[in-house]
Amino acid sequence: MRNVLFFGLVASLVSGCGALITPRKEVEIGSGVDKELRKQYRFVDPSDPVTGWAKEFVAPLQAGSAAFRNPSEIGGFKVAVIADDKLVNAFAAPGGYTYISTGLLLQAESCGEVAGVLGHELAHVTQKHGVKSLEQAIAAQQLGELIFGQGSITSEAAQTILQILQGTTFSREDEAEADAVGLQIAERGGYNPYGLALFFQKLLKLEGGASMPEFLSSHPATDSRVKAVRADIRKRYGDKYKESDVKAQKCQKTKIQLDDVKQRIRGKQLKLVAQ
Repeated sequence: MRNVLFFGLVASLVSGCGALITPRKEVEIGSGVDKELRKQYRFVDPSDPVTGWAKEFVAPLQAGSAAFRNPSEIGGFKVAVIADDKLVNAFAAPGGYTYISTGLLLQAESCGEVAGVLGHELAHVTQKHGVKSLEQAIAAQQLGELIFGQGSITSEAAQTILQILQGTTFSREDEAEADAVGLQIAERGGYNPYGLALFFQKLLKLEGGASMPEFLSSHPATDSRVKAVRADIRKRYGDKYKESDVKAQKCQKTKIQLDDVKQRIRGKQLKLVAQ
């Protein structure tokens, strides 16, 4: 009977009439993925000032994201910092589990650039891009029993989900939507929306080198994409913002600033989660 119900849900999903993953299940999946990620990476301790800064930083962006999806639906965004200076990446798992690496923070020149990146990542969650990718994988690979058949998400299921998410490259349409929604989230959070365009441009200069940013492998960027972001900003906001002002933008509603965060990272002062 359970199989009949599941395949009925799959049929509904494929026909566009429903969704397999409810917000509650989305958070459960995200929690399982978070546990698996903590086996792969070193994390900055929640009590460290850098993690505190990251949570404070995302708070106004979360408020800005409410225009696209009520964050209370997933219990808000859960923010963590990955302690890896060579990893230049940020990503968000289903359920609002949001990650940013120390390597990306070191590369960013201003809080406006960080806001652009994190606004983009929050947009993937508000627009349910990761959830949709998982639903497609469930339908195609018949993973329903693994994910839905055991009640809570098991470690085995979380590992499978993480592999799917890590192996997924969002479509051009999803990336374009995340750019458009993300810059609005950043702007609603009090930031110059040109931050994402500037950060993409900066990372493009590193593309093809020995240390190509991981962010570009999961979010492919081109000069035309950067131009499209700039054009969208001009269309939405006219001359309200100048791209040259991004470099001087301070962090909104945080106790410390990005320079303080960088100094703590470079000085090896981070308190890490015990392994």
